[in-house]
Amino acid sequence: MRVRARWWALAVVAGFALLGCSAPARMAPVVPTPQDGRLLAPQRIQALPAGERQAWTAYLAQSHRLRALNDSSIAAEVRALGRSEWTPAPEGPSFVVSSRMTPEWFRGDSARHLADVIVSFQTPAGGWSKQVRYTGEPRQPGQGYTHQGRSYVGTFDNTATTEQMRFLSGAFRAHGDPRYRDAFLRGLEYVFRAQFPGGCWPQIYPLQGNYHDAATFNDDAMVRVLRLLREVAGGAHPFVPEAERQRARESLARGVECVLQSQVAVDGVRTVWGAQHDPLTLAPVRARAYEPASLAGRESAAITDFLMMLEEPDTAVAGAVHAAAAWFRKTAIHGMEYVARGDLTPREGAGPIWARFYEIGTDRPLFSNRDGVVRYTLAELEEERRTGYAWYTDEPATTLRRYERWLRSRGAARR
Repeated sequence: MRVRARWWALAVVAGFALLGCSAPARMAPVVPTPQDGRLLAPQRIQALPAGERQAWTAYLAQSHRLRALNDSSIAAEVRALGRSEWTPAPEGPSFVVSSRMTPEWFRGDSARHLADVIVSFQTPAGGWSKQVRYTGEPRQPGQGYTHQGRSYVGTFDNTATTEQMRFLSGAFRAHGDPRYRDAFLRGLEYVFRAQFPGGCWPQIYPLQGNYHDAATFNDDAMVRVLRLLREVAGGAHPFVPEAERQRARESLARGVECVLQSQVAVDGVRTVWGAQHDPLTLAPVRARAYEPASLAGRESAAITDFLMMLEEPDTAVAGAVHAAAAWFRKTAIHGMEYVARGDLTPREGAGPIWARFYEIGTDRPLFSNRDGVVRYTLAELEEERRTGYAWYTDEPATTLRRYERWLRSRGAARR
């Protein structure tokens, strides 16, 4: 059995269309996935062909500079206050632009105050941290950008950065305050800088190491970035200059290409995607101990949904969607009900549902405790992990319904 992730050279060339043709295929570099989690270790970068090595070296140097900028900025504030430590940001829920935030609501004082607080928590590198409370006062000197030590200081995880940018876009259109526009544009530059030379995005930027440096589909992080770029490219944020829209089109095209090349093939048959992929080889990799290298049922549904949103999909996009839909149908679990993140019980007519993780090559559902040992049934898990993680999902069912509508509306996209 042969398992691989497709991997091609990626390049943005003049006139690259929004969904331009795939770059010519070539062999992946001989850079084995490390066992110690150091996905971008120096020896791996040195093993790359010269052009890729130079691109990755420059990318890593930029990441180091921006991380130093974040650190030095807050260190200067702390020194000016005569203190030795900064105080953490207030913890809050994941930030989202909700349906109640109508154009009328954005014109109110509550929206303006929230926008002011969001601007104040933008990191010097241009992103936002996750799970920061914005309902209080603006960030004060000497206060951190995150409540998690030095972790997640700028991230796409848990809706961070992309949702703050969407909110600021609405606030700028309602109030015309240039601070909101400028913060959005700094965030857009952050998105461009965070993009890997290969076209995907990490979970955290500037880079933090370990699995955070993987190409991250987990919790839809990269899909949210792609959706935002699609909005910018299509003019949904009209204050963005045309030059930046063009950069968004090019970045989106590279991102879509990286998505296509990350789709895992087993014995030449494409399946779906992992939650995290090696940034250099695009092979699926593990994250936390209980999140093994695998095929991801939930994340692959969101990726497929995004690909079906693209206008005039080329044959590569259409082929990826068809393959994913076939895999979802093949792996659907019927007659079982997953209740309250802990119990999987038989029930006539229940389903379909899908496991969060599948073994590559066998499509067997995978589970694990915090010890990282792979198990094949939910019942083998300790209660803490059995009830503390969403091991099954029904989201691919909605994706398959969208797929049927997509087929009917796009005759050219049929097999």
